[in-house]
Amino acid sequence: MADPGTYVDEIRRIIAFALEIPPERLTETTPFDDLGMTSRQRIQLLSRVEVTYGVSVDIDELERLVDIRGVAEVISEAVAAQRPGG
Repeated sequence: MADPGTYVDEIRRIIAFALEIPPERLTETTPFDDLGMTSRQRIQLLSRVEVTYGVSVDIDELERLVDIRGVAEVISEAVAAQRPGG
């Protein structure tokens, strides 16, 4: 599995753009609830990162998308699952 840290900066940029906040305000563990992110915005985030990384993530993983680190872990696992032998 790829290191989830590989995806953190890009995910931070995606979220900052979507929420119109400075990326510096986001740490890997800033809870999305603290940013006012709604369930709908989480679904949109999931769609955006799926397109960005060319992966498909099960909607059941939505509950793990609570902070940047959680998103990075989900994406890392999805990328690894797509690789041959993954």
